[in-house]
Amino acid sequence: MKFGVCCGMDRAAIAAEIGFDYVELNFSSLTRADEDTYNSFLSLIREKNIKCEAANCFLPGEYKITGENIDYEKIEAYLKKGFERANVVGIKTVVMGSGGARNLPDGYSYKDGVKDIICLVKNYVAPQAAKYGIDFVFEPLCKAESNIINTIKEGAMLASAIDMPNVGTLGDIYHMHVEGDTYDDVRELKGILRHAHISNPVSDNPEYKRIYMKNYSEYDYKGFLDALEYAGCERVSIEASTDNFKEDATAAFKLLKTYK
Repeated sequence: MKFGVCCGMDRAAIAAEIGFDYVELNFSSLTRADEDTYNSFLSLIREKNIKCEAANCFLPGEYKITGENIDYEKIEAYLKKGFERANVVGIKTVVMGSGGARNLPDGYSYKDGVKDIICLVKNYVAPQAAKYGIDFVFEPLCKAESNIINTIKEGAMLASAIDMPNVGTLGDIYHMHVEGDTYDDVRELKGILRHAHISNPVSDNPEYKRIYMKNYSEYDYKGFLDALEYAGCERVSIEASTDNFKEDATAAFKLLKTYK
């Protein structure tokens, strides 16, 4: 299992120095970066040999994918540029959290929202990703962040309904903790749970809802990692907040490397 960290392009070199197997970038930032910023980042990752194997934050909030006014032409152009760049930097898995984009408008039915998301992924996202051998995974978000796709089994059901080989779901330890998903639920999704996010989901920092892990006594991280391994998940990224990225990311990486 590979261990990565979610970070912006500005922290990728630090993550590589720490020793992470890869970094998980912000897909929206990568897609919307101007040419100078994008080319500078390409030069950096090639010079430093930084692996960028995943990306999250798939769609900005203004790109609505549920409701009456979905602009498929605008989304398609965004996807084309985004996946082209993702391929160049080496991304293998793209994560759709994107609560602002997917949230159901007031009064819009859950049934129609599910249909909208299936239509978008099946006809636009998955085919575009498949051109480059990229997996696309749903990220279930807790109800405080999204009003649709809240559990890992809901993510798996959507992926199963789409039934395309490069579409799966993700398990995020924070959202699982909030919504009550279990490690047995993870095991049951063997083959369809393709990616994961880990953090300390019981933060004692009032400013941050999830923080970097420090030791195995804080939470049952090993149970989560065991379940991911059983499910066949190849990558897990730390997704957390911090005031000192280098220090906290280093400690968390060292902890993960002691797994087994």
